[in-house]
Amino acid sequence: MPLAALYFPVYVFLADLYTTNSSISLGQLGLVFILIRLFDAFSDPIVGLLSDRFRSRFGRRKLWLLVGLPLVMCSATALFSPDWQDEIGIFYFSFWLFLLTAGWTIILTPYFALGAEISVDYDERSRITLFREAASLLGTIVSALLYTAAGDAALGMRYIAIFVLVVLPISVLFCFLQVKESVSKSYIEKTFDLRNLVMAFRSEPMFFRLLTAYFINGAANGLPAALFVFFVGHRLGAPDLAGILILIYFLAAIFSTPIWLKLIRFCPKHRLWCYSMIYACVIFIITLFLKDGDWVYFLLICVFSGFALSVDLAIPSSIQADLVDVETLRGGKKRTGIFFAIWSVATKGAAALSSGAALLTLSYFQFNPNVENSIFSLWVLAGLYTIAPIFLKVVAIAVMWNFPLDRTAHKTIQNRLEERENL
Repeated sequence: MPLAALYFPVYVFLADLYTTNSSISLGQLGLVFILIRLFDAFSDPIVGLLSDRFRSRFGRRKLWLLVGLPLVMCSATALFSPDWQDEIGIFYFSFWLFLLTAGWTIILTPYFALGAEISVDYDERSRITLFREAASLLGTIVSALLYTAAGDAALGMRYIAIFVLVVLPISVLFCFLQVKESVSKSYIEKTFDLRNLVMAFRSEPMFFRLLTAYFINGAANGLPAALFVFFVGHRLGAPDLAGILILIYFLAAIFSTPIWLKLIRFCPKHRLWCYSMIYACVIFIITLFLKDGDWVYFLLICVFSGFALSVDLAIPSSIQADLVDVETLRGGKKRTGIFFAIWSVATKGAAALSSGAALLTLSYFQFNPNVENSIFSLWVLAGLYTIAPIFLKVVAIAVMWNFPLDRTAHKTIQNRLEERENL
């Protein structure tokens, strides 16, 4: 929850905060987001490999959460609550975003691997990921509430930083003390070899297929996230409602979680994900036709499109956990950390690349968040916010529609793993 409270504002509120209070341009911010994610392409796999090989009396995963904790706390404070009386430049922003990204990597890659290893059951994994993503959505709601209640962007970001500083250490320590790791020693990676990363990536075509769909869909979600504040403020003419509208969007996602928990019992995961993306596209297309003052209609769109968000976040991770079993059966080692390291690169890379590309495109077409913009610039903003995400989601649906790993296939894999374990 506290990591989500920190993560989402980076891609939604941070660009507006720094362009308003400093001399940093949209183009500079977009370039920094892209460069930071190129760093992630190297750091995430390394952390994944290390956590797969790492052994201690506390397990393989949990100790990494304690290692990343001080990095996240220090960098979040500096990035979200700078002294605006000083001259804040692009170097300051880049340095602290780099450290925050490093801390996220050290915590999140082992954390997601740990979640995948708690259960081997096809449906139970979906339940775990749905509850985890619901907690993440709750964290995002907290950040939206703090941002809105402050009545000022800079003060709101400072409140979010304080929340993270208080809650993150408590939640990390609770996880460290209470969560039990359970992986057979015969499946633990004993050698540190970067070639294992390539092997894990190339050995299973389904993994590449899922990762492709997940990255494309992540980019589709990253575009409106990066442009949300600009769209509400400049296209709808309601800048003061940005925090409230985000809050409504995520509340709708949380309230819809019990519905998806029931539906997952009757529908293969990949099809349920596709249905949710189709539904989101149908609802979201209406956004293109909104104009200044149409915030009430946009509020309804936030409610109905929010219903699809929880499954959009949770189900791909659950499918990913099932694919770890496929690789374990094939290679004899449980490389969960490697798989979720690549997953983490895709998650953060999709968000950062789409956000960076959106900001660079807006800058190229002369959009300026601090002045009144031309009709053409506003239509560019609307197209990036609406049409581009829908197009990307349609591609993701086409990739995943006939995905071969369903409940029956996964049960067969689990039976073969149990037979091997009992030999």
